[in-house]
Amino acid sequence: MTKVETIEIETQVADHVRELARQRGSSLSEAIDVAVRATLERDRAQKTFADKARRRAAALETLNAYWSLPHTGETLTDADLYDENGLPR
Repeated sequence: MTKVETIEIETQVADHVRELARQRGSSLSEAIDVAVRATLERDRAQKTFADKARRRAAALETLNAYWSLPHTGETLTDADLYDENGLPR
């Protein structure tokens, strides 16, 4: 294992890390790694959910704008579009 950099943390945070490591039966580094990865994964999932919600809202806004446009002309029927042989007019 290579020491890349030193991280200074508050005493209370260090106590929490030690407690987590004891509960898991792991080293301090492993406890921090597991906790950080879990937090990152949760944050990514929340960001993905928020992004989907934002895109869904934008799509609905576009649809509502389209649906609010006035309807002009009469609705065409099959008889208007196709001849007696079913071919397009």
